[in-house]
Amino acid sequence: MRLSAQELEQMKSVDIGAVAPESLPDVSGMTFDNALSRKERITRFLQIAKNPYCFCVGGIGVKMEFTENGPSLQDILTDFLIRQKSGL
Repeated sequence: MRLSAQELEQMKSVDIGAVAPESLPDVSGMTFDNALSRKERITRFLQIAKNPYCFCVGGIGVKMEFTENGPSLQDILTDFLIRQKSGL
């Protein structure tokens, strides 16, 4: 799944305060299969979350934002999911 720059910009510009959390895909039960390639894991996340910047976790709307020189989306999502698994 390849997204255009325009599609990514539209996803990034979602106002999380204007979106009902129940309308967003809930990724709280999602697990990653490390036997899959990085590309396959990212594709699977996008298939479930639909928008890598805006989704729901346990009924709470979440919006991811990144700086130009900040960590990659993969690093952020990995850290986030590790914290979720640890209950933090």
